[in-house]
Amino acid sequence: MTDFDGNFSLPIKNSNDTLIASYLSYKTKQIPLKEFNFNEKTIIVLDEKPHSLQEVVIKAGDPISEQFAVTKMNILRDVYLNPASQGDPLKAITLLPVSTTTNETANPSLRGSSADRSRVMLNGVQIYNPVRASNLNNQGFFSLFNPEIIDNMYVYATNPPLSFGNTSAGLVEIQTKHNLERNELQLSTTLASTGFFLSQKIKKDFSFIQVYSNLQFSDAYVGIQKSKLPTVRNFYTTDAGLNFHTKIGRKGELNLFNYYIDESFKGYGQSFTYQGNVTTDNQRLFTVTNFKYYFQRGVLRVNNGINNSMRKFEFGNLNSKQNDKQIYTSIDYKWHFTDNMKLQFGISHDYHHHKFEDHIPLFYYALSPSSKTRFSETSIDNHILEASLFTNWDINDAFTLSSGIRSNIPINNQQYYLSSQLGLKYRINNTQWLLLSGGKYHNYSIPNLNDKNYNLSSSHQIALDYSYQLKNTSIKAATYFKNESGSQAITQFLSAEKASTYGIEFYVEHNFYKHFKVSFSNAYIDQKITIYGENYPGSNDYNYLIRSSFQYTNPKIFTLSLLYISRPGTFYNDITNGVLDNQTNLYRPVFSETLYDVQYKSYNRIDLSISKYIPLKKSNLIGFLTLNNLLDTQNQKEPVYNTDYSSKSFEFYQLRGLYFGLVWQIIDL
Repeated sequence: MTDFDGNFSLPIKNSNDTLIASYLSYKTKQIPLKEFNFNEKTIIVLDEKPHSLQEVVIKAGDPISEQFAVTKMNILRDVYLNPASQGDPLKAITLLPVSTTTNETANPSLRGSSADRSRVMLNGVQIYNPVRASNLNNQGFFSLFNPEIIDNMYVYATNPPLSFGNTSAGLVEIQTKHNLERNELQLSTTLASTGFFLSQKIKKDFSFIQVYSNLQFSDAYVGIQKSKLPTVRNFYTTDAGLNFHTKIGRKGELNLFNYYIDESFKGYGQSFTYQGNVTTDNQRLFTVTNFKYYFQRGVLRVNNGINNSMRKFEFGNLNSKQNDKQIYTSIDYKWHFTDNMKLQFGISHDYHHHKFEDHIPLFYYALSPSSKTRFSETSIDNHILEASLFTNWDINDAFTLSSGIRSNIPINNQQYYLSSQLGLKYRINNTQWLLLSGGKYHNYSIPNLNDKNYNLSSSHQIALDYSYQLKNTSIKAATYFKNESGSQAITQFLSAEKASTYGIEFYVEHNFYKHFKVSFSNAYIDQKITIYGENYPGSNDYNYLIRSSFQYTNPKIFTLSLLYISRPGTFYNDITNGVLDNQTNLYRPVFSETLYDVQYKSYNRIDLSISKYIPLKKSNLIGFLTLNNLLDTQNQKEPVYNTDYSSKSFEFYQLRGLYFGLVWQIIDL
């Protein structure tokens, strides 16, 4: 088996051996090892061996939208060996040049747009709030997805394909495994968790099952570094997942994925002048069911997703309960219309129900448990019924034209909208391509405590992407412009009416001396948001956004990774002083007359990751250690004010944190 780029290595005991390389539809090649120069990397090229087939079978592999600006991520290289990911698929995206997730969460923000405008799809079903340890603003530290179940992950930074809906920024598409190479049992233990993962074939090449469960706990993790986690008291999480895949006859496939999580968190928080305990509890269960049926020139897909979640949040006199329900159903047909043209058309229905039961401070700044509150109960529903058509046309060997339209079918007096897009890809040669894409997109926001509405948003986007791929070097560059409109809650007091974002990004990656890899990316983002008709710097307004990594990989020794992230501090709304309020006997904050005129200090962070792979007879041991924020940099996150707002200090992002663990893989059970 090779890696994502086709590379492989084999231990050689006898130089008289012969290497045999073979692949379906290619001529087998036999190469005596005496002909190899072991001091250099060897490229093996196989000659085509055409076959006449009685029947053409279409496999639902890469999406037909792969000609758009998409990054296909490799789980081994981009997740397990990525120091930024901490073993999490969505956090791995933060190292990409297209990522503008700068708040240390797993929620994807792509090319300057808010996370609420982007979507995560699992097997064709939208998974809203795809993070764990989340609060009511849908910010989460890690995603809900175990990398072991993932076969492919695609990241669309701008102009997401309209074969998917309800996104006006970017899209992350995750596909679970549809084939199991071997039986395997993984047992893991870390500083803060223990768990298992079982992959088992039920019938060879017919069906398989994957089952996993994890228990996370904070006792040791917090206990040995309490001074570095000032806002954490404890956390406990139990989750379990099941992925079942089976064939139905010769042409049908069924996949069933179930996931349950129960999590709780206790810590400390501050808002205005109140400091106190924070408690969150979350229970969630969702199911994703997929059926595929293959025809001679196409594949029919039926997708269904059901989600139920209950969340509780307590802080001072604020007590909120939220219940979310979602039912998603879609049916589409992917058709190889001709050898050069593919079509995908379908219809989807996405139903949402949100219910809030809140005890809210009567005076927004009076948050102590003894302060007065008011009760609010809100129940809202939304239907998103859409039809879509997406095409991909290979005009010739150099040019590919992609296009799509997606229209809603209004329900309950909804506003009608039509989304559309166009992309032209030019393959300069075997190593370079250019892509010009643009379109108009729509999505509904996710209700939260600050904004209990389904707000319809839209965006116009245009982007020019460039890619250059050599043997050991990869270069990517892009420039883009977005004009986004629709109410977007920024704080509990302010919402942006629209945002304009212009960006330039550059990325280079180079492999050298067999074991070494370096990468560097930088992005310039000019973002302006409009509030009450006036323009202000957006949360992703950066003169630079640098990510640089160094990696040494030697299976005989260890793997070492270093990651460096740097950016300017974001702008925030400052409180200049306070006025004593006789009703509450507290100081009411007075905000600066000029919005967003104060900036945090620059953000800088270095992460270190070391792992060791130990092969045994029928099992493997993998040990790992990570040091996040190695230099213990105090990166400012939120201002903290004294009683009368006459002085302030700061809450910081993650300080230096230690994490380590051991994974035991038992293969071919």
